[in-house]
Amino acid sequence: MFNNQARQGTQDAFLDVLVSMVSDDDTMQYSSIKAMRNSDVFAAVKIISSDIASSDLLAENKETNLTKLINNNPNEYMSAWHYKFSQVANMLLNGNAFSLIERDEKGEPIALHPLLNSKVTIEQSDDGKVHYIHSEDGEKSILDALNVLHFKYFSTDGLTGVSPLYALHDELKLQERGNKLLAGFFKRGVNGSGILKIRKSNLDKKAKEAIRQKFEEANAGDANTMRTVILDEEMDYTPVQINTDILKLVNNNDWNTKQIAKVFGLSTDRLGVEANHSNTIQSNVMYLRNTLTHFLKAIESEINFKLNSPKRLKFSTEWLISEPQQVYENDLKAVRMGVMSVEEMRKKLGLKEKNEDDTFHSPTKESEEIV
Repeated sequence: MFNNQARQGTQDAFLDVLVSMVSDDDTMQYSSIKAMRNSDVFAAVKIISSDIASSDLLAENKETNLTKLINNNPNEYMSAWHYKFSQVANMLLNGNAFSLIERDEKGEPIALHPLLNSKVTIEQSDDGKVHYIHSEDGEKSILDALNVLHFKYFSTDGLTGVSPLYALHDELKLQERGNKLLAGFFKRGVNGSGILKIRKSNLDKKAKEAIRQKFEEANAGDANTMRTVILDEEMDYTPVQINTDILKLVNNNDWNTKQIAKVFGLSTDRLGVEANHSNTIQSNVMYLRNTLTHFLKAIESEINFKLNSPKRLKFSTEWLISEPQQVYENDLKAVRMGVMSVEEMRKKLGLKEKNEDDTFHSPTKESEEIV
């Protein structure tokens, strides 16, 4: 029997779908909400989830009832963008994301309802059949596998997913301790700009404050920049210098960032670490090819398997790798070659359908000159 359970990590309405996951190893616990406090994990999840949520599902580059369901209104209380974002974010953070498929009397999907990981258990019976157990208010219901969209990416048994956070346990701990070390240095370290030493004296606190105030009035501020500092015979002034090794550590504190990027399949430039690319389009092409495509295929596979689509549904990612002008020119070329109809291009541009009474004329030479 395969079993996957998650504990609820928050009561927040939006973050309800991002719940905790407990691994099979009792000595390790991974909390998705806590991991989101790590800026690199947050950035990785946000980038991938946002890009997938911003991509529409199409059936042979056309809209169908199924694509409208996913792209426009998956259910009555959640927008399509937030539905897709939450499902992908949950998949990345917890390894699994679940949605109940509501069907009409003909068996056609009419709504997709996200299920909390904390309330879903996956089981496999002795005959090999997989089903989902959903717990709500103390009552349990058995859901047929074909009525549950189960998004997962990394899986060793094909039934349950594993979160990338599992592989980042040590790195996240190390990064947390490193950040605390740096914060502690600047919090507890000496923050003065210099040391003024008075020889042959035993000053009390009040006298020290008076000397400091007089010295800063005479030497600090823009008006005193680059002016000569004059000291009494009994005074010595030494500027405070920050340990250069600490500064190097601050500037080069990207090892864990690279590890997080590696586990999520992202290039380091996506997480703010400099990398060389000839242009943004080339960077996006590499990102689509090496990272996003794998997640998209996993999601497409589950949707096509369980939503009974007569035509294969596929995410449109043209917006990511092409400039708007280039997209328009490619569509225009497709119309001229007969690959795309004028109506399909008009619909893609957001224009109304052409009526029989509508007439359109090619621009004359004079009108072109005016334009």
